[in-house]
Order: sequence, then C-alpha cells, then structure tokens
Amino acid sequence: MSSVTNKRIKLLLAGISLVIAGLFIQHSLVGALISFLLALFIFYDEKIGILFLIIFVPIRAFLTVYNPGFKIIGDIIIFMLLLKTIYTYRKNPRELFKFHPFELAFFAFLIIGTISALITGVSIKAIIIQVRAFGLFYLLFYIVNKMKVSKQDINDFAYTSFFYAVFLSLQGLVEKISVRTLFLPEVWQQMELAYTNAQRVYGLMGGPNETAMFLLITIIIGFYLLEKTKGKLRALIFACLILIATVFILTYSRGVALTLIPFLPVYLFITRKFSILKPLFIICVSAFILYAGVEKATSYVEDYQARQEASNEEVSKEKDSKASHREKGINRFSGAFSEENIALSNADGRVYYFKKALDVFLDKPVMGYGFGTYGGSATLIYSSPIYDKYEIYGNFYSDNQYTQLIAETGILGILLMLITVILLIKITWDLRKDFKFSPILIYFIIAAVVSGAVYNILENDVFTMFYFIILGYAYRYLNGKRVTS
Repeated sequence: MSSVTNKRIKLLLAGISLVIAGLFIQHSLVGALISFLLALFIFYDEKIGILFLIIFVPIRAFLTVYNPGFKIIGDIIIFMLLLKTIYTYRKNPRELFKFHPFELAFFAFLIIGTISALITGVSIKAIIIQVRAFGLFYLLFYIVNKMKVSKQDINDFAYTSFFYAVFLSLQGLVEKISVRTLFLPEVWQQMELAYTNAQRVYGLMGGPNETAMFLLITIIIGFYLLEKTKGKLRALIFACLILIATVFILTYSRGVALTLIPFLPVYLFITRKFSILKPLFIICVSAFILYAGVEKATSYVEDYQARQEASNEEVSKEKDSKASHREKGINRFSGAFSEENIALSNADGRVYYFKKALDVFLDKPVMGYGFGTYGGSATLIYSSPIYDKYEIYGNFYSDNQYTQLIAETGILGILLMLITVILLIKITWDLRKDFKFSPILIYFIIAAVVSGAVYNILENDVFTMFYFIILGYAYRYLNGKRVTS
C-alpha cells in the first residue's frame, strides 16, 4: 500500500508544480489548460482528485490573482470526478440513482429555490450561480460514497489536509510578523483594511474567517492523527497542532471561535472521551504563549518600519496607533456584543438585513422569491430584482444563512433544509462511537447550526468541501461498505 501512496505523492507534486508554473505564465488560457490537465489525472487515480481539491480550492482566490484561468480549477476537478464515477458504474447504472433521504430533501430544496426564482424573474445565469454555490460540493458526497475507499485513502486525506494546514500556518505567521509585506500578492498587500482587521491573518485564502475555518477543521483532523501515531511522528503532529492553533487565534475569527463553545461539551457528553482534555489543554496554553511571542515580534517590526518611514514625532503617533490597533484585535472577542457593534448591526449589518428578510418573508411566506434574490453569491454579481421594492441599496452578503433562506425559499425551503439537517444528524448519531471521524462530523453539524447565524455557511467552500468528503467516507462505513485495509 505504501507504493500506492508514493505514486500518489508524485502525482500530487506534479500537479502542484503545474499550478506553480501557471502562476508565472499569467494567461487565463494557460490556467484553464492546467486545471484541465489536473482533472485528467483523475482517470489514473480518482483519489488524487480529492487531494487536489483540498490543496487548490481553499487558495483559489490567491491563484486567480496571478492567473484568472484557475477560477475553474475546483469545478472542473469535481466534474471529472463525477464523469469517472458515471464511467465506473456504466455496467450497473442503478447504483447511480440510489440516494439517501437527506439527498432527496436537499434536491427538493434546490428545486423549490429554482422554481421560485424563475417565477420572480431571476436570470438563468444568476440561478445557476446560486445553485452551484449551494450544490457543487454536495457532489463530493455522491462521488466519495460510490468510490472504493481504503484506510490508506483516508490516511492520505488526513495527512494531506493536516500538513497543508501547517504550510498555510507558516505563511500566516510570516504574513503577521512582516505586517503583510511578505509572501502575499502585491494587490493584497496594498488593500486598505479597517483598523480592526489590519492585524488579522488573512492567509493565502484571502480572508481570516475562511482561514480560521480551514485551520479549525484540520486541528480536529490532527487529533485523529494524534491517536493513531507514536514516537517522533506523534511529537511532530503535536508541535504542528500548537502552530496551527496559534495562527487560528491570530485570525481573530469570532464566528468560527463561537462554534467551539457548544462543540466541546456536546462532544464530551456524547463520546465520554475525557482523555482529550489533557492534550487539548497543553496545546491551548502553548498556542497562547506562542501567540504572545508573535504579537511581540510583530510590534517590533511595526515600530522598526515606522522609524524607517517617519520622523520621531510621527513614530510616536504611529506607536500609539499600532498599540491601539493590537488592543482592538484582542478586543474583537470581548467587544462582539458591545453597544457600538449592536448599533452598527441594526443600522447596516446582520440585524438590519434580518429585519428586511422578515419583511420579504411576510410578502412571500410559502416559497420566498427564489435563489439569487437576497444576500447570496448570485446577488453580489447580478444584484436582485427585489432590492428596489424593499429599498435595499447596493449588493450585500447577508452573513446569515437563516436570513437568506427565509427570504429566498420561504416556509417550504426552511422545512426542507430542516429535514436535511435532521437526517444528517441521524447519520452523525449512528456514527458517534465507532467511526474515527465522528468528532469532526459532530463538529460540522454544530458549526453549521451556529455559524449559520453569522455566515452564509452553505456557500463556504472550505466548510462544505471538507464536510461532504468526510460524510462520504462516513456513509460508506455506516452503509456496510466498510473501508478496506
């Protein structure tokens, strides 16, 4: 089995080399061609497609800065995986049409949102974009569930995810300490960030919340690896967990951190695995110590840059400003529910858009106005045919999944999504004890419910990609198609 892994490593390195070459040959056609070549690797080994997705989908924003052709990299790999699945079952097509009840409920949700959008008059392009945002990564469940999966495949997935998070964390530390002057595209270095965001790690994903979600998922995967390793490798994984946890803190992501509050007690209650608390405590304490050191180093670099660029008087002002900014970064958590933030949210934020969504819902309570009408991916590109009616100015992201569902799909959409979630909870409950990835499945359910209040979680590529891949592994195990050794 090790020879298979070695071949896979070579394929992985070949794919990464091609993408790096595409960053230097900055032509869209070259990027699209490289994406297509990577997808062709799947016909040699479909599992390599899963590893390519883990590496390239999270940093797609970074890749497209240098080569817009990489915009399709995730879509074309998933499309080729789907074609490979259809080809594999060409002599047994019935298997292609076997669906879990949660899939049927999810399909019905997509149909309701599409029909309602057509009635409203949303453009076909906008509907396609929104359906893609909701449904693209679901295909990974469909694909993985129909693959022949070995324990080695799962190990390859776990190790690739974890050590890729280590790489992204190292980049994040450099970004932080260099004050966003190293290992970032120049256009990102020149971004004008609000003072509350200036000290956050954005990473190669281009956003602190996306980076935080990736890192947290891989921390949980790291605990799975910690259980199954010994000796020097276990010590290395433990040290890497401290590094990843440190950069997770440096993202200052309140929304992602919020998911941990209910997860840990729920996980301990369900599994009774209290042995996890000792390594978790050591990792957390070590991460906060390293975090303090990184902040100190960053402060030194900021002061040095200020001395290079300004007079003594200006340096003094800069020091005060930078100190204030660092304090604001730490206070992102303590000030989340301050009167100032609540007032801003009511004026032009999540609370405001939630209230507007209720107005929309009351006018169209059964099926809503349909996909592409309220605060989603499609409206950012094409706006919405209902914004003028409700005096909503400018395109916005609702940053609340419930808000979007209420306005776009009404009672029927909410009920169908609720049925989908309940059926997914049932799968998670059935796997709560004897499946190695049960902790992360529990996390995904809790995170979806909690994060839905602060993110459009169904459109978060990192979250949905990891969830549906792992759910595919899990359902194979639950369905009696146990992974082979």
